[in-house]
Amino acid sequence: MRLSWLAGVGLCSALLFGCVSESTIVDSKRQGERQTDNKQIARTRLSLGLNYLQRGETSQARFNLEKARELAPELPEVSNAMAYYYQQVGEFDQAEDAYRDALRKDNDNADTYNNFGAFLCQINKFDEAEQLLQAAVKRPGYIRVAESYENLAFCALGRKDFDKYQQYLEQALRHNGVKHSIVYNLSVLNYAKGDMEKARIWQKRLQELGQVSPQATLLRYMIAYQLDDKTEQQAAEKFMLSVYQTSPETAWMLSADFSSSEPEKLRQQYKASLLGVDPAVLTGAPTSSPKIKIVKRKTGVEPESQAYGLTTDRSLPRMETTATEPAVTPEPAGTPQDLPSAGATVAPAITPGNAPSTDPVTATSVPSQPGTHKVLYGETLFRIASKYRLSVSELQRLNQLTDPADLRAGQVLKLSEASALPREYQVQDGDTLFSIAYKFNLALAQLAGWNQLATDAALSNGQTILLHDPMEPAL
Repeated sequence: MRLSWLAGVGLCSALLFGCVSESTIVDSKRQGERQTDNKQIARTRLSLGLNYLQRGETSQARFNLEKARELAPELPEVSNAMAYYYQQVGEFDQAEDAYRDALRKDNDNADTYNNFGAFLCQINKFDEAEQLLQAAVKRPGYIRVAESYENLAFCALGRKDFDKYQQYLEQALRHNGVKHSIVYNLSVLNYAKGDMEKARIWQKRLQELGQVSPQATLLRYMIAYQLDDKTEQQAAEKFMLSVYQTSPETAWMLSADFSSSEPEKLRQQYKASLLGVDPAVLTGAPTSSPKIKIVKRKTGVEPESQAYGLTTDRSLPRMETTATEPAVTPEPAGTPQDLPSAGATVAPAITPGNAPSTDPVTATSVPSQPGTHKVLYGETLFRIASKYRLSVSELQRLNQLTDPADLRAGQVLKLSEASALPREYQVQDGDTLFSIAYKFNLALAQLAGWNQLATDAALSNGQTILLHDPMEPAL
């Protein structure tokens, strides 16, 4: 929840900045400085102090703000800025006193009403916060009405009042129809409520506004998943992987666990408000009530009707573990135990009755290419191809698929012409060591070492590339 704080003090000019800027804390008051200039100098000090605060240099910030207070203690913006400083350093009692002092000095300053309201909302004093924010939007000439309505929305969300949250977001949008955060939050809210069509409308509008971020792209992916729009899902996935490879949102998408994302967190809060329980209850142990039984899917996103306990006969298809399925082998430490990655093959548990095969291909440490993949609900051809280091066109050719979006849960896809990894490969036109490693699911450095080549070595047509460790005996 991000509340908007409005400075109310414009950035000073380069000339004024030069008068008071410093690299160390020193008193730069000039001898014979005219008292009539104190207010202007104080405002310059305020701008400088707030800039220091924004950069995290709190000592310099405090020094300049205190100098401003010495120069013009009667200025309401000085108290306003001091309140914000105390708020940022966690001295909430002093922050509240400073905000009240600012209002005593000027009870018609809309920025002070907004800032004080946002602060009280932050410390859960919602009733007074709402009164102050409402007072801000009613002030004549106030131009930041959208920000105050957005703060009112976050205040309502803090009280778990989802109807008011939506109402205030829509009011904010009327005053600023191109503010990305408002449109994004409206899309997330409709996702949380299970209205995917409206969520998509707002998400499309966000795209039209040119908002590009990992959060917005993940939202696009999640909405497409819920609407079973595989083409849109694949497009969002491809964009995320090409632009935001290292973002947390990409990791959540690849692991198919969205529980840490904003849409899923809000969805859990909304579901909890409908059921009258604490959100922590829903993320803890499964409930024993048959009406609201939640079956966790491999994707980490539950069907909307099932999630809210409203119905059980219209939920989307999902993957469930039954008594006839093999047990899932434990995942490595640090990965979710109850939500395996979408597209991951489920291996049978090792017991005396089903000991692993002694087939030398799988017994060695060389990674082997699985022969088939069983499609899970919500998977795309692009995701499956990426997992096994194949191109989409190659996966289509192997399975005679004319439409990349034509997949169904339970469908078994071939991943290669033969399940066994060959020992050698003859270089073809256009091949590189990287493309060969990618094709056979091998580490580039490992492949280069086996062939005593540099990783960027040029290859010639017909050249033989070893795909196994030459020190291992031939099969």
